[in-house]
Amino acid sequence: MRNLCQWTAALTIATLFGCAESPDSALRGGETPGAAGTVRAASVGHLQALEARQVLADHGDTRILDVRQPEEWDDDLGHIDGARLIPLPELPGRLAEIEDWKDQRVIVVCRVGGRSDRAARILAGAGFRRVMNLEGGMVAWRQSEGAAP
Repeated sequence: MRNLCQWTAALTIATLFGCAESPDSALRGGETPGAAGTVRAASVGHLQALEARQVLADHGDTRILDVRQPEEWDDDLGHIDGARLIPLPELPGRLAEIEDWKDQRVIVVCRVGGRSDRAARILAGAGFRRVMNLEGGMVAWRQSEGAAP
């Protein structure tokens, strides 16, 4: 069962990050034909901390969006190098600031994963195509330090 879960998680990550897209024209899950062509439903993937570290190691162009409050940015958990801080309550009004991220990999992070999940859904609904929520947030990120991705 564990191997099946690992395989499913890897396939989900590959699909959301564009590594497993099929060149054929067959409709995939979450897609519906529309007047303007095929429309894909907004979806959000989820990553464990070690998976996120591997994605960052393999894909240096991956963007990290931190949706915590400014006072959390430099607290005991700190932040991920290269992350951009836009607090969740401000995100809907600041989407234009990250408009150029729409076709890039985006990992969304908060303290434990709840706010980042909401933020990831906002991004997906706004047309961001490859959005992943960091499950467990900065707490899990810090716990994974020193572990091999």
